[in-house]
Amino acid sequence: MIRILYRDERGELSTDLQVNDLAEAIKDPSGLLWIDIVNVPVETVEPILAGTFGFHPLAIDDAIHESHRPKIDDWQEYLFLVFRAANLVNVESNRLQVPELDVFLGPNFIVSYYQEPIAAVDRVWDICQKDQRCTKRGAGQLLYRLGEESDSEAVAVVELLHDELDEIEEQLFFRGWTSSS
Repeated sequence: MIRILYRDERGELSTDLQVNDLAEAIKDPSGLLWIDIVNVPVETVEPILAGTFGFHPLAIDDAIHESHRPKIDDWQEYLFLVFRAANLVNVESNRLQVPELDVFLGPNFIVSYYQEPIAAVDRVWDICQKDQRCTKRGAGQLLYRLGEESDSEAVAVVELLHDELDEIEEQLFFRGWTSSS
């Protein structure tokens, strides 16, 4: 899935741009473009990253081939960031995913790329469409919001796991101790 959010120089928000419209949108220095790419085949993604945005082949390779540690690479015209998000897939079984989120950050754009759905990204996407403040201050503020939501998700997962651990300790040490006395 490829989603495109564009805020033009007048502050008008649009989600109906197509991949063919990206090159023109990037030219608007006072606009903001967010292209969110989720689980899209490499042969579709590479022309966008290389041709439309002109990203360095090594940065593209890093994005396409997962399993990196969190990092930030400065490519002069843009930054390439890799970080991990936390997704609690199933609360009952405590099934946790920690998908990689790759982000290209330019002066007036963000390109997010990942293979597994990330709830935090979806929340930011939805918020941006409802609240103009998310896109008003530019790409850096939008990246901050993505990081903040990802961090909030991770904290919620850690708190849930902590509660589970407390319950296990309770069962092992306190209930077991009193029942054998």
